[in-house]
Amino acid sequence: MMGFLRLANWKFLIFLLTIIISFIIGMNFFIYNEDENLKKLARIVIENEAVNISFAYFQWTELYEALKNNDSNFINNVKKIIRKDYPYVNYVEFSSGYPPTGYFEITSEGTLLLMRFKILDSFGNSYLPDKFAVVKLDASYILEKYQIKGIKISSGDRTLSKDFVYGLKYERFLTIKEIFLILLFLVLIVSITLFVNEFKTQKLLKMEETLNKSLEAITELTQGLLKGILAPSYQFILEKAVEIIPGAQAGSVLIKNGDYYEFAACVGYDFAQLSKVKFKPEELAQSLDGQVKIITHLDEFDSTKIMDERQEILLKYGRISEIKAMLSVPISVENEIVALLNLDNFEDEKAFNEFSIRIATVFANQVGVVFERIKLENELQKQKEYLEYISLRDPLTNLPNRRALENEAERMLALANREGKQVCVVYVDLKNFKPVNDRFGHKAGDYVISVVAQRLSSVMRKSDFLARVGGDEFVYLLYDCKEYVQFVERVINELEKPIQYEENTINVSANFGIAIYPKDATSFGDLLLKADVAMYYAKNNNLYFFLASNLNV
Repeated sequence: MMGFLRLANWKFLIFLLTIIISFIIGMNFFIYNEDENLKKLARIVIENEAVNISFAYFQWTELYEALKNNDSNFINNVKKIIRKDYPYVNYVEFSSGYPPTGYFEITSEGTLLLMRFKILDSFGNSYLPDKFAVVKLDASYILEKYQIKGIKISSGDRTLSKDFVYGLKYERFLTIKEIFLILLFLVLIVSITLFVNEFKTQKLLKMEETLNKSLEAITELTQGLLKGILAPSYQFILEKAVEIIPGAQAGSVLIKNGDYYEFAACVGYDFAQLSKVKFKPEELAQSLDGQVKIITHLDEFDSTKIMDERQEILLKYGRISEIKAMLSVPISVENEIVALLNLDNFEDEKAFNEFSIRIATVFANQVGVVFERIKLENELQKQKEYLEYISLRDPLTNLPNRRALENEAERMLALANREGKQVCVVYVDLKNFKPVNDRFGHKAGDYVISVVAQRLSSVMRKSDFLARVGGDEFVYLLYDCKEYVQFVERVINELEKPIQYEENTINVSANFGIAIYPKDATSFGDLLLKADVAMYYAKNNNLYFFLASNLNV
């Protein structure tokens, strides 16, 4: 009996030793595989981050031109924008020298990722051969952003540090020795643990494959939107999200419009009906705290918050009673939630997990970057259009100026030439204006000029054009003019109406010189000169107007 027990103890010890050795081998294999998988995953997300930064900021015609022209204000604004959009960027600078051969190169500097970017135009056709961008990023922040856990980026001065990716070093929060000592106390469940770890390893590999495909699709979408190949519509983005994010079968987008949130896109629902529904902020199951949420029993929430006819629409056309789980992802632009991306599953309350949240977060971040870039470009375009507009306007009267007059005259004369029409150039010079400034001051003079501009504009046809070309001088372009004398008479009648300024009555009139295309000249410069000469003839001879064709020149 004792011999049998000793034999049984030996067998148990051998079995236990076999389990421990198997566990050690299995753990080393598992940890090695897990480390390699984490390295692959880290390389994917770091490269994805570099791709997104490159396309968002360094493949941009405006920056390309600014660097060529040393536009320091624009360059500094871009640096500020990058630092604002990517809080984990520690350093942004533009250097002279040879750019990377590809769109970017990645190395490291201590715990920071060092990225060098080629500067291209928006279409990728041209790049600067002697300049490049240098960006330093906090590697730990990127791992945290993409929820890569279990490791710590280190400076590499400890013996426990191991090689990671791009020259970075890392440490595990628990070493192999610590894991082994802890698990010695759990030796009876080693086999189960090994099985679970193997299962997790396979699951991680599958998740990595899915994540890789999703990141590729998100990158492709981002590049298409930033390059203008794809239209940045909420409907298109929603369709891509349903396609990319695991567990999504349908979805909707809510955008803020004033004090309400309304549907901007739907997949799997009747948009025409849902567009009738608006929500107050307190009526949103998602809330507005900026967090990604998984919501179940949506119909119970809506039934307590929404007591009017909207509930019937949501039940019938929004299918809220069928939705088992909703993954809600906020889309932010400049730290403001501009939209809520809602992804729905009709089969399982646990259809969305941490993996789904990770991909959805990355997706929402990229969409936010795209819309922020588009918003910036729209603001720049508006600013450009405004500057162009004011460069063609007289600041006092808001009438077109001489430059705008020359542009319009070129267009109008070309049209008249094709259609066989005539164009009248009418030069207007105010009479009795200098005494206004001398007697009442320049403020009164500006007021009179503004009133005159309004009166001169009021008698025009839609086809006519009026510009202010001097202090008290204006020029009309009259297309297909036949009754120009009657036109001038109407202008005189309008101009000579008294002008009230404070307690004073001011009277002005004008002299007019008229030149006609193509009778008097065929170029605008000659027409304007002849109209000016005719106007001075009328002024010197106390006439209201005079025709250039009657001048003895």
